[in-house]
Amino acid sequence: MIAASGAIIECSETIIENGKKLAGHVLEAAIEDIEFVDGQFTVAGTDKSIHICDMVPMSYMPMGWPGHLGLGLEAEGTWTPETGPNWPNGTHFSEVEIDPDTGFVDLVRHIAVNDSGEVINPLLLGGQVHGGVAQGIGQALMEDVTYDSDGQILAGSFMDYCMPRADDLPMIETADFVEACQTNPLGVKGGGESGTVGSTAAVVNAIIDALAEYGVKDIDMPATPMKVWQAMHGGKAA
Repeated sequence: MIAASGAIIECSETIIENGKKLAGHVLEAAIEDIEFVDGQFTVAGTDKSIHICDMVPMSYMPMGWPGHLGLGLEAEGTWTPETGPNWPNGTHFSEVEIDPDTGFVDLVRHIAVNDSGEVINPLLLGGQVHGGVAQGIGQALMEDVTYDSDGQILAGSFMDYCMPRADDLPMIETADFVEACQTNPLGVKGGGESGTVGSTAAVVNAIIDALAEYGVKDIDMPATPMKVWQAMHGGKAA
């Protein structure tokens, strides 16, 4: 929508203006008297109206249709962003519990508060954020491309490459903070990116906070149980 919104708006405006011409013919009114609200073309100050979905099929019937109006109701639009890309923003919170005997990290809670600009479809945005958070958690805790000493990849399939599953994740809590973007007509921003970036840092920082009493100040991703256990017991810097 960041790139497509401008073209969609341009097409929509053209469709409405051209639709008023068609509606003027159908409703026997001057074009300047036609108003368009919620899909309905209406003659101002009257109850005479027609819905766009009822009118458009009529415009494809050549019999009795004025030639100067043309057939159908179509539009093309082009929009090129004049500024650079825009970025979603967010704040993420993670709560972890660590088993001191095994180094296993249990992610018990994750909250993602995101600014994705104007929200068009809340359900789809929630899905994007959830998917992004799952990816970030996977990178933080388990996903690792490993090779042997001869350069042969050991994690060459999803049987060996560890990805998060449903039971590795908590019920991800989300909320939206809307700040309209200024670089596109609809004010939209990305959706999934803030999930991937924010969750990774939140999970790793939660682990470091939990291990503070062991003197751990840093840990490399993925924070596997072995790395966490080694860090807790003064092993090689994880």
